[in-house]
Amino acid sequence: MLARSTVVAVLGILVLASGARAVDKEVKAKLVSVDVKKMTLTVTTDDGKTVSYGVNDETKFLGPKGGVSDKGIKDDRLVKDAELKLVVAGNNRTLREVHRPERKAKDK
Repeated sequence: MLARSTVVAVLGILVLASGARAVDKEVKAKLVSVDVKKMTLTVTTDDGKTVSYGVNDETKFLGPKGGVSDKGIKDDRLVKDAELKLVVAGNNRTLREVHRPERKAKDK
């Protein structure tokens, strides 16, 4: 009887803990600046807020067709006013994914 109540209590705690974990969210934004030294991207979101998000070794930088960039925060498509789709971690400070736009054609 004691073992059953212990199992039920542990399962209840696990359910509560998983429900309390914050969920990632997608944000559309326009790039304001990149700080490679501080590993941050500053953007203006669609609702007009200017926010800085941290980037780390686990942040994925993806192209418009889903390819992963090996240059990360140093990618040449991360320029002022670039339209980005961001996946923000539940902590609301760190980026999990940065979806970059297509590379613009160079003038001839």
